[in-house]
Amino acid sequence: MKTRNDIQGFSLIELTIAIVVFAVIVVVAIPNISEWVGKARVRASAEAVQNSIRFAQSEAVKRNKLIEFSLINSTTPPAANLGGFNNDLAIDNGTAWVVRMIDDPSDSTKGRTFLQGDVFSTNGIQLLGGSNATLVFGGIGQVYTAFPSGGSPILSSTRAYRIASFGGKYPLCVLVAPGGGVRWCDPSLASGDRSCPGSATNSCL
Repeated sequence: MKTRNDIQGFSLIELTIAIVVFAVIVVVAIPNISEWVGKARVRASAEAVQNSIRFAQSEAVKRNKLIEFSLINSTTPPAANLGGFNNDLAIDNGTAWVVRMIDDPSDSTKGRTFLQGDVFSTNGIQLLGGSNATLVFGGIGQVYTAFPSGGSPILSSTRAYRIASFGGKYPLCVLVAPGGGVRWCDPSLASGDRSCPGSATNSCL
C-alpha cells in the first residue's frame, strides 16, 4: 500500500520544460492556423460570389426578367436591412454584393427587387471588382455589362472579380465568361482545374 511519501509529482524542472515545449508548439502552430482560417474565409466568399452569379443567371431564365449582380457599398447585411439593398447604387470595388430583379426593364432608374446578397467587410474579406460594378443577365442567357438599354454591350471578354483578405492576402478570382460560364480560380496555381487562365492571372494577383 502506497503512502503519501510514495506519491511523486512533477519537479519544477520537468514542469518548466513542459511549459517551454508547449509555448514553442503554440508559436509554430498559430501562424499556420491563422493562414488556414484566412484562406478558408476567402474561399468561402469566392464560392458565395460564384454561386450568387449563377443564381442570378438561373433566376433571369426562370423569371424571364433582367437580373443584375452588383457591387454596392453597404455595411449592413441584408437580414438587418429592411430596404434589402433594393436601390443602393452599384459602385466599383463595393464592400458588398447583391442580386436584384430590375422591376422596369424600360427604365434603369426605377426600383429593384432584392433577391440575395451579403457584406464582405464583416468577415475580413474584400471584394475588388475593378470596373466590374454590375452584370445583367437576360431571360435567354445574355450577359450584359450594364443595364441593357439602347445598344448596351453584351459581355465580350472574361470578367474577373478579385476576392482577398484584408491586405490583399490569399487572392482568388471569380471569372465570368462571355458565354455565361462562371467559376472561381486561384492565381497562385500554375496548372490544374483551379488555376486561372493567363489573361486573368495578372488582374487577380
